[in-house]
Amino acid sequence: MPMLYSSQVEKLQEIQDELEKINEKFWLTAFLSHPVLGDLLTEEDQKIFKFLSSIEVEDSKDVKLGYSITFNFKPNPFFENSKLSKTYTVLEDGRTKITATTIKWKEGKGIPNGIVQEKKGNKRSHTEESEVNKKDDSDDDENKVLEIQDEVAEIIKG
Repeated sequence: MPMLYSSQVEKLQEIQDELEKINEKFWLTAFLSHPVLGDLLTEEDQKIFKFLSSIEVEDSKDVKLGYSITFNFKPNPFFENSKLSKTYTVLEDGRTKITATTIKWKEGKGIPNGIVQEKKGNKRSHTEESEVNKKDDSDDDENKVLEIQDEVAEIIKG
């Protein structure tokens, strides 16, 4: 009987190992499979998304006033944070204020500012992505960035 038990434990371990491999790529696969979100992920984003373990969406006390999206990450070679959050707050004048966790990049892993990187297809480069957190003198550019952020947030929020 101990022999049978041992083989059952080994089989369960094999199944668990396979499930962990599938789960490692779950969020990356989900984002890449989405018709809008898939086009937004750069190759660097895809490397990072392999470490994404879960996403949480939390409404403000008054749902009309906003919500937060938190990305939970396993330890990774890119940044120190285990959680990255973005909070969308609707102000009294109707504008949306967006606040985000500051990413604590590991040495040599941060997004270079001011360096144009090659793009493939319709995907935005990391330089363009990093523009999301910068202030721009052009209202048109700022509005486009906010529209993209709103669209992504609404897709994730569901």
